[in-house]
Amino acid sequence: MSTAESLSKSDQKRLQILDAGRELFMSQGYADTSMDQVTAKSGVSKATVYNHFPSKELLFEEAVRTRSEEGFAALPQLDVEHTDPEEMLTHYFHALLGILFSEDGACMCFLLMSEGRRFPDNARLVYESGFGRGLEEMCEYLSRANRTEKIKVTDPEWAARRLLAVVMPPLPMMCAGFEPLQPPEIPEVRRAVQFFLRGIADDLKLDVWLLGYM
Repeated sequence: MSTAESLSKSDQKRLQILDAGRELFMSQGYADTSMDQVTAKSGVSKATVYNHFPSKELLFEEAVRTRSEEGFAALPQLDVEHTDPEEMLTHYFHALLGILFSEDGACMCFLLMSEGRRFPDNARLVYESGFGRGLEEMCEYLSRANRTEKIKVTDPEWAARRLLAVVMPPLPMMCAGFEPLQPPEIPEVRRAVQFFLRGIADDLKLDVWLLGYM
């Protein structure tokens, strides 16, 4: 039995509304999307739409949250017990960048930039569901890796931000059409991870060297 067949009629209609809302939000933004448009696109009655989602704000929140959950569920686990951090991080970020550079991922980035000034709460939700959550998970991984001495890092939060900055191509430039919207290949991701790991090692060597003169 398929997932759709196993859902109740109410759940199926909720999913239809969510899919319609997500597609409209992604394609035309929050402000230009109306609940009437969602109703027409979902194929269910307006009463049913409002029964599941009493406001556009709630529909937007659920659309962003569920899309984020789907994306993170598809990623490899950041396993601190993995014997090779370089290999694990390379494949993790290759999968993550594949999601970010998908059509939905690019639209999420567009929403983050376009909604920021007019709808800061919406922009914060998009950020915390995507980039913010990714930073938290990476920070936690680096903290565990440091405790088990897989990767020596003195400031996991700082290191997590630097790692994402090193691995991440210029997505805003790509969304704006100035560069091709395509994820990097494995060798390029590996090179970025290696650059980060070497930098962390050199940073620790510098700290040790400076301590010798204090």
